[in-house]
Amino acid sequence: MVEDFYRGYEQILYLTIGGIDCPIACLTDNSFSETAEMLSTTTTDNGGWNTSRPLNQSYTIDFTGVQILTEETTPVRYSLDTLRVLKRARTRIEWKIETDGVFEQTGEGYIVDLSESSPVDDFLTFSGTIEGYGAPVLVSIAETTYEFEDETVYVFED
Repeated sequence: MVEDFYRGYEQILYLTIGGIDCPIACLTDNSFSETAEMLSTTTTDNGGWNTSRPLNQSYTIDFTGVQILTEETTPVRYSLDTLRVLKRARTRIEWKIETDGVFEQTGEGYIVDLSESSPVDDFLTFSGTIEGYGAPVLVSIAETTYEFEDETVYVFED
C-alpha cells in the first residue's frame, strides 16, 4: 500500500486582505490547534468515573517566519511589519491554509499575539497567533461525505 505524506513546506498560511490572498513571508512553521470547553456531567452508572460533554469549540493558528520588509502599496506577502499593523488595528482577518493544492482550511480570526527574536548571529524571526472567529471550513478536492452523531453533515468536494 502506497502512503502519501506531506512535508511542512507544502502547507502555506495565507491572509486574505482586500480580496487578495498573500502568504505569510518566509514561513518556517505553522500549526492549527482545536479545543473544546467541557461541561462536567453526573451519571449514576459511570462506576465513579468523571463524565463530560463538549460545549464551545475554538481554534488557534500559530506561525513562525523569517522577517523581511514588506512595506509596499500592494503587498505580495506579509511579514512582521504588516502583521503588527493588522494586530494593532484589531482587524478581523480572513485566513487560508492550503496543503499542496489537495485541501484547504479557511476561516476568520484576529492576530492576538506577535513576537520577534533577534539572535546576534542569525536572521531576525517572528512568531504569532491567530485566534479563530467562528468555525473553520475544510475543503478537499476528493468528494467525500461525513455524517456525525449530532447529524451534522460535512461534504468535501472540489
